Amino acid sequence: MESISLENGIELYFEKLPHVIRLIVSKNDQEWVCRKEKLKNLLAFTCLGEAHAFKGRLQLIKKDKDIAIQVNHKHIGTISTGNFLKALNKLK
Repeated sequence: MESISLENGIELYFEKLPHVIRLIVSKNDQEWVCRKEKLKNLLAFTCLGEAHAFKGRLQLIKKDKDIAIQVNHKHIGTISTGNFLKALNKLK
C-alpha cells in the first residue's frame, strides 16, 4: 500500500486489489472515504490537461500539474500529478 500525506492529519492511500486500485482517504488514522478504480483509468486521468474523476463523495480534479482532492464537495488537499503517478507506478 502506498500513501501520500495531505493536510491536517489526512492521508491518501493506494491499495492494490486483484483487478482495481482502492483509493482511501484517511482522517486521523480512520478511513473517511474510498473509491475503487482500474489502474489504467487512473493512469489515463493523469495524462489529461484538465479532468474530473469520480462522482460521489470522493472526487479528483486535475488542472495542469496538480490534482485537487475533494470529499463531499469540500477541498481537502492538493497533490502534484507527479506524486500521484509515482504512487500508481509502484502498484503495477
